[in-house]
Amino acid sequence: MEPIGIAVGGNMILDYYKELDVYPAHSTLATINKISRETGGLVCNCAQALSKLDSSIPITAIGRVGDDEAGAFIRQRLARFDNIDLSQVIVSGSTSFTDAMIDLTNKTRTYFQYRGANADLCLSDFKLETLPVKILHVGYILLLDSLDVIDETYGTLMAKLLHDARKLGIKTSIDVVSESSDRFKRYVPAALKYTDYAIINEYEASQSTGITVRDDEGNFLVDQALKICSSLFDLGVSTWAIIHSREGAVGMAADGTTAVWPALDIPPEQIISTIGAGDAFLSGCLHQAYYGHTLTEAIQVGIAAASTSLTSFNATDGILPATQLLQYYRTAKKEVWPGF
Repeated sequence: MEPIGIAVGGNMILDYYKELDVYPAHSTLATINKISRETGGLVCNCAQALSKLDSSIPITAIGRVGDDEAGAFIRQRLARFDNIDLSQVIVSGSTSFTDAMIDLTNKTRTYFQYRGANADLCLSDFKLETLPVKILHVGYILLLDSLDVIDETYGTLMAKLLHDARKLGIKTSIDVVSESSDRFKRYVPAALKYTDYAIINEYEASQSTGITVRDDEGNFLVDQALKICSSLFDLGVSTWAIIHSREGAVGMAADGTTAVWPALDIPPEQIISTIGAGDAFLSGCLHQAYYGHTLTEAIQVGIAAASTSLTSFNATDGILPATQLLQYYRTAKKEVWPGF
């Protein structure tokens, strides 16, 4: 039987949003005015985003949640979508969570992350031999302790997972957490060697390759982004290298075709939250890859998916079906971007 569907494996997180009048200095008190919670992490965000884009694609979720109320909440949220298969979600330990402290004076967020069950996600949790999918999307690299383990043969256990998937004919895709560290060059290139679709933001791309993508004034440099895409292919990416940023996205295909498209000009009053916009962008690109569409169409649908995700508090509720997003991108007002 020909493989169908997309598997998303990795982080499953419950995000607690806590609104503060002002973020406190060390050893001082701040009052929490409001608390809310949403599902987060790659598996939750991408599985739901892909389902919003196209409910006909079978989605397999692979990850770990705790045997607790938070884990039950995550599973209940994902179970709302008939096309998401939760049979490979392991229930054990304590659910990973993130406390997101929102400073209402400047709208900034400060995050505190508890690894929890995500730290135990391992190679044996991925039943590749019985996984009848076209694409396996895994992440976040640098935030999965048992997969971010050095391996003498493949570089990391994450890289071995991707290698094994490709050996079975499954296309692979990765994502990275935007961590402030020097770990990128040690862990990410190992995975890129066995990656078909590398769809990451400009910070992660720059940290992974050592190529700067912004000038001293903070302007996004398209020529540098294309150099990074070329470098990602040199590191082993086989099909698409795509870099997304607040200005837009730059991509390169294996045949040297490039695509550069600006972000949509979304009025500030329509933006409720930017949480999960990167996962929405990636999901739009993967949806187009699944159906064999072009790099340009992938980037345009990705930008439109990210843009619609901004209109809801969580990462996915605002996302429109993919059939509407391409037309939305082509007719909506674009940001003024010198790179386009």
